[in-house]
Amino acid sequence: MTRRTLWLAILPLVALMAGSTPAAEPPPAVWRGVQPPTLTLAEVQAEIAVKLERLRALMAAQGLDGVLLTQVRNVWWITAGTVNNQIVLNKDVGAASLLVLKDGRRFLLCNGAEAGRMMDEGLARLGYQLLEYNWYEANPVQDVRADRLRQAAGAGRIGADADFPGTVNVAAALRPLRFSLTDTELRRYRWLGRETAAAVQDVCRRLRPGMDEFEIEAMTAAALRARGIMPTVLLTAVDERIAKYRHALPGGAKLKRYAMVNVVAEKWGMPVAATRFVHFGQLPEDLAKRLRRTAVVNARFEAATVPGAKCADIFAACREWYRAAGYPDEWRKHHQGGATGYDDREYVIYPDIAETVQPAQAFAWNPTITGAKVEDTIVALPGGAEVVTRAEPWPVITVRLSGRDWPQPAILLRDLQTGQELPQLETVVDAPER
Repeated sequence: MTRRTLWLAILPLVALMAGSTPAAEPPPAVWRGVQPPTLTLAEVQAEIAVKLERLRALMAAQGLDGVLLTQVRNVWWITAGTVNNQIVLNKDVGAASLLVLKDGRRFLLCNGAEAGRMMDEGLARLGYQLLEYNWYEANPVQDVRADRLRQAAGAGRIGADADFPGTVNVAAALRPLRFSLTDTELRRYRWLGRETAAAVQDVCRRLRPGMDEFEIEAMTAAALRARGIMPTVLLTAVDERIAKYRHALPGGAKLKRYAMVNVVAEKWGMPVAATRFVHFGQLPEDLAKRLRRTAVVNARFEAATVPGAKCADIFAACREWYRAAGYPDEWRKHHQGGATGYDDREYVIYPDIAETVQPAQAFAWNPTITGAKVEDTIVALPGGAEVVTRAEPWPVITVRLSGRDWPQPAILLRDLQTGQELPQLETVVDAPER
């Protein structure tokens, strides 16, 4: 090949390379492939057996011959996290119902669109029988669902967790049955708490000044969904909006130095709550002080959350905790949180509330002092509260209280120019006994 021939051959390639731009890096994979804990069929059945005992006790107390469960959280609960009846993601009432009779028989009541999936992928192996109706037979003109119930239950009295033809609403009585988590529920809950915290903290490490609150919200939702977790609350705020609003839905403000990522997120019908903050540059001293004082209040909440404790006593004490912190009126500006587990808040505490902390019951406290907030999800165990929304590494404020260290999430510090994490000395606060 002559020099001229070689040049003619490579000339188009040179021209192409000169006029091209470097290929963009492929986008990161969305799905992380994080594997949640799985249960054997024997473990599923053992968990369900505990819950059936609770249901039978309720039936006896309420004079019921059966219970119909349609709320999404209750279907997850009674099936040990194996069956989902939710089609519309923002609805609490699902597209199918589970009927549990006091004689032990169990039925799926639904139309044909749900029947195959739910029976094939969970309920058949759990011993459920199908009560099916046509989709067009449940409407204001014609509703055959009560007739289908009677096919299984006869003239018996059926309680339900939602308004349903042919039943009596006993939702308030059903709710406490969910409060004490079983060992296998705790296994799932710990995984969920750890992965939720990891997702939120990952977002905090990827934020950049100039991002707006809607972008932060989208990043947070994506980080959770990438782990198979569903966000149910997404509160993101930056800078002045954090101090101005306690419930800061994203409004479009652009991040300058200070950002909050606050979520409630769920899997298997079980929600956890967590809040984390990131600050670019060193914290202003007043904000640092407010965070320390809030951390002490949250540590006191955690220390007080023991099985048998009266929630009214915890509420009364929290007002004194704020006074001792030097911010006596801050408790008035936002609810203090309360029980969780199968609802974002099974209840929040208030003056003279009649609830008592149950064994293995989940709580999410969220004390705030303007500009600062501490929120994690805990479980009340005999040895003390266990924080489930903890993922390392993350800076902490260690509150020493009642002979025990109570680590609380601090604010992540990053360099304003480079984004690199700044070194943070361990902060230890000795809280006096009260």
